[in-house]
Amino acid sequence: MSFSSSATSATIKDLLMGFCLGVANIIPGVSGGTFLLVFGIYERVFSILNQINKSFVIKCLELVRSCFRQPVQGIKNVYTFSRETGFFFLFKLAAGTAVAIFALSSLMKYLLLHHFCVTYSLFFGLILVSIIIPVKMLKRFDIRAVLCLLAGIGITVWVSAMVNPYDKIKMKSDHLARVFQVQAISAAGQGGAVPESGKMVSTVQGYSSGDYLYIALCGALAISATVLPGVSGSLVLILMGAYFDVISAISELKFFHLETFIFLGIFGLGVLFGGLLFARLVSFVLFRYYNATMGFLGGLMVGSLYALWPFKQIMFMAQQYVKQAGEVICIENVAVQTNINVLPTQDDPVIAAFVFFILGCILMMLFVRKEAVV
Repeated sequence: MSFSSSATSATIKDLLMGFCLGVANIIPGVSGGTFLLVFGIYERVFSILNQINKSFVIKCLELVRSCFRQPVQGIKNVYTFSRETGFFFLFKLAAGTAVAIFALSSLMKYLLLHHFCVTYSLFFGLILVSIIIPVKMLKRFDIRAVLCLLAGIGITVWVSAMVNPYDKIKMKSDHLARVFQVQAISAAGQGGAVPESGKMVSTVQGYSSGDYLYIALCGALAISATVLPGVSGSLVLILMGAYFDVISAISELKFFHLETFIFLGIFGLGVLFGGLLFARLVSFVLFRYYNATMGFLGGLMVGSLYALWPFKQIMFMAQQYVKQAGEVICIENVAVQTNINVLPTQDDPVIAAFVFFILGCILMMLFVRKEAVV
């Protein structure tokens, strides 16, 4: 397992490519699948994933057992097998991706909390221009492609209209409020101090079993979108109302709370099983119904502009119970964006939103031009 200078350079290159993929995956509108095309590794990644079958799993289990029987030799066998099958290359990509996501999650959470309108304006510009990608990949613009395009638009707008962020926040706040009140009654009954608004109460379970099932589904669907050129996995999470939950959980890993690890672990399982399932399904669909699939993807992206409109109707919550660093606190008079689009008012940062919209368009145009050169 010696490393030459060329092997070290290749490892650094693979890690940097993975870092770029991580940046693409956390920013809605930038497709990880398109980055794979730009780097010239799209077919290589899929050929590696398509090796996974029953005999492959059996071989992996045998290697795991060998690591317990003879640790040193077993690890060498695992390393050799991963290099021969290409999974060592995927591991390096995944490591670089993880570093990028961990590094940027706190920034994205801050931007969405404090600069929602401007951030969504940037996303809107990125998505608007990225629609060019699936359109360019159409072999012919026939009636089937048009129908699939319209279906994609309709489904995306319908999902965006059904998933109201305010409702999700309200349900989660109500769940935490019940915990808050139980703690207050318990403290009063024992002669202790009753928790006050804005004060920490206790470490509690912030996710329900329904949350875990839903986030696993979101992970599976997000990875299925990520592997497609021109479609962003982060965009799928936004449409399903799970984007903020995921980046918030990632940004809170530094507090080492068990439920955060469980939440992201279940999300990761969804990504894993979704990737294994959809890798073959996507290959099959693209091979059999390429043009219709590209039309449908284009429709999804056009429809997503409805969800990414930066000016939303705002509703105020008199009290919102949230978790911070594993503790429940009560925040008063909280402004929450809904999924109802409105026209900008004089109080909105219209100029800043327009500037960042143009910036998003320019950045994606440069990316599209780079892809065309490749």
